[in-house]
Amino acid sequence: MRYHIQGIFILLIVAIAVLFTARIAAPVLSDAFGDEGAIVAQSAEVDEDADLPVADEDLPLTGEEVGQLQTDLTSLGFDPGPVDGIMGEATQGAIDAAIVQYQLDVAASNREVYDYLRSLADALAAANAADSAANDAGEAGSDG
Repeated sequence: MRYHIQGIFILLIVAIAVLFTARIAAPVLSDAFGDEGAIVAQSAEVDEDADLPVADEDLPLTGEEVGQLQTDLTSLGFDPGPVDGIMGEATQGAIDAAIVQYQLDVAASNREVYDYLRSLADALAAANAADSAANDAGEAGSDG
């Protein structure tokens, strides 16, 4: 008889613990489950003022862009290997050397380096064209 009383006492304690846990869990469960019983997903609040990364910076370079990057690296005095549009070890080594030489952020993406070197190569080409035009004008003036 003594074991029956102990068993009933243990069952009573377990039942109270389950009811107490259910009472605590009920508000949490009602928030998590919708009216139809399904779990409701809630999106996080978006901070409109936060600086979000530009999606283009995360995109990998296309084969055409890699080829252009290789051409720009070559014109700037780096050796990216053959201009084949493939991002190989030589191209990555030339990019790393350009990052060091031009003191770019070492965490810069290949796209950021591409944009920087593209503008640098364009400026160099414009300067060379201006020098060539000045030399041609100087030679034409000395012929007369």
